[in-house]
Amino acid sequence: MKKYVYLLLSTLLIVGVITMSGYMIKGTSADVEVTILSKRSVDNTITAGGRLQYRSGKQVRSKAAGIMGTVNVSNGDAVKKGDELYSFYKIDEAYTAMLSQYSGLGGLEAVFGAASMYASPSELVTELKKHCSLETVVSEAEGRVTDISFGADEIFEKNALIMKISEENSLEVPVNISENYIGSISIGQKAEVKFNAIPDRVFGGKVTKIADEAAVTSGLTGKETTVEVTVTLDKGDKELKAGYSASCTIKLSTDENVIVLPYELLRSDDGGDYVYLAIKNKAHKRYVTIGKEYKNGAGISEGLSQGDAVINNSEGLTDGNKVTITRRTVQEND
Repeated sequence: MKKYVYLLLSTLLIVGVITMSGYMIKGTSADVEVTILSKRSVDNTITAGGRLQYRSGKQVRSKAAGIMGTVNVSNGDAVKKGDELYSFYKIDEAYTAMLSQYSGLGGLEAVFGAASMYASPSELVTELKKHCSLETVVSEAEGRVTDISFGADEIFEKNALIMKISEENSLEVPVNISENYIGSISIGQKAEVKFNAIPDRVFGGKVTKIADEAAVTSGLTGKETTVEVTVTLDKGDKELKAGYSASCTIKLSTDENVIVLPYELLRSDDGGDYVYLAIKNKAHKRYVTIGKEYKNGAGISEGLSQGDAVINNSEGLTDGNKVTITRRTVQEND
């Protein structure tokens, strides 16, 4: 009998200790940091990648069929109006007309048709040069050389694109936007541009061109239909180089008076998404409804109001725990 009495007393003692411990824990105040919520203006954005390039300026096209002589510039060179670009051997039209009579072919086709008469392409070029006049081409615009298409002794036809003189101070990034979002893109929308080579800087820009046609491109999720959108930088910079990888974030619209909760403050259980609020020195569990999601957090459509103090370090808290606020951070617009 005494044995059962001792067992009962021991059990009651253990239960009492556990109960008292619970009261002690609940009665102990936890130090917490809180974020004071504010209604904010939040940008809706879309981000896409591309490469920096100079805006295409003047196209340099051949005024006659010829053979490239000396190219005096390289891609990326800055040129002024009047600078020599290249020299070429202008093929005499009378000579090509003569070849056409024998072959029945016209223009350069007649020239290439005569290639079988020579042991090598170089011999053909040597013979052609005998019927050419050497001419020099100078730049008609100021800018930077891009897209050189021909090298020495290469043959080109009349109106062939030889190179481009791009606008040196006008830099742009073409990006591919999914057809699902292109309806939200319009000329003049602002953009932020970041470069892998300069990670600590952000450059301003805006949408200046939307392609007239869509194309099928390959991405991380496979092939998709996209439209090329051009973002032009607001100004040039000595650190920027054509070819740099770029990430363009285009501002589509702005939502006003939104409660945005950083994702790291959200918790979930079987009841849904929730946070802990600090109210009158106690932690209160509050379930919330998420509306639109943004880059920096979730828009809360129900459950939270401006001025609410959301507990940042809520690990280990339960509903009703006493808390002492050691730090307050008030939300501000990004």
